Amino acid sequence: MSVRPIIGMEIHIQLATRTKMFCACPVEFAAAPNSRVCPVCLGLPGALPVINRRAVEFAIRTALALNCEIARLTKWDRKSYFYPDLPKNYQISQYDLPIGVNGRFDVPTRSGEMRPVRIRRVHLEEDAGKNIHEGLDHTRIDLNRAGTPLLEIVTEPDLASADDAYAFAVELQRLAAWLGVSEANMQKGQMRFEPNVNVAIVHADGEARTPIAEIKNLNSFRSVRSA
Repeated sequence: MSVRPIIGMEIHIQLATRTKMFCACPVEFAAAPNSRVCPVCLGLPGALPVINRRAVEFAIRTALALNCEIARLTKWDRKSYFYPDLPKNYQISQYDLPIGVNGRFDVPTRSGEMRPVRIRRVHLEEDAGKNIHEGLDHTRIDLNRAGTPLLEIVTEPDLASADDAYAFAVELQRLAAWLGVSEANMQKGQMRFEPNVNVAIVHADGEARTPIAEIKNLNSFRSVRSA
C-alpha cells in the first residue's frame, strides 16, 4: 500500500487598481477605518455598480500569461453570504462564465524538471471588508477593503507534494508582480492561498481517496508548505 497526496490550489490576488471593482472609492492600504467607502461598496439601496475597466484588463493579461482560453462573453453573478463584513449580503463574482479557462502554468520542481499545473479557471470578484477582533467582548468592522478587485485563480489537483505547492506559490507571485497586475505583497493581504488537499490510498485492489480538506487564507509561502 502507498499514499499519494493530491493538491489543488485556489489563489486570490488583489489587483493593483487605483479604485475599487465597482465604484470610484480609492484602494489604499492602512487608511483610516471606513474612510474609503461609498453607497456602492456599503450596499445601500439604489446604488448601482460600474465595472472597473482596468481590473478586467489585468484579469485578461493574467489569464493570457497562464495560457488560458479567453471568454468571448462573460457575466457577473451574486454569491450569497451572510457575513458582517459584507454589507450587501452577497458578493459580486463570476460563476459559469469566467474570463479564462483551460490554462497551464509550468512550475520548476526540486529535481529540476518542470511540472505542468492545469488552470481550471480565472475570474474576477470583489473582496469583503475586514473584521477586527479587539478582546473577547466585541468586534469592529472596517469596510475600506469591501469592493476591492480580486482575481481568483483555480488549479486542477496537479500538485503532488508540499514542495510542489511551495514552488507553485513562489512562481505565481513572481508572475503577478512581473505582469504588473498586483504588488502581490502577502504581508498586506494582497495574495492569499487556499490549498485543497486529499490523499489517494493505493493498494492492490485499486485506489481510495479521502475527502478534500480546504485550508483557507494562507498568506505566506511557509504556511503553504506547512499546511
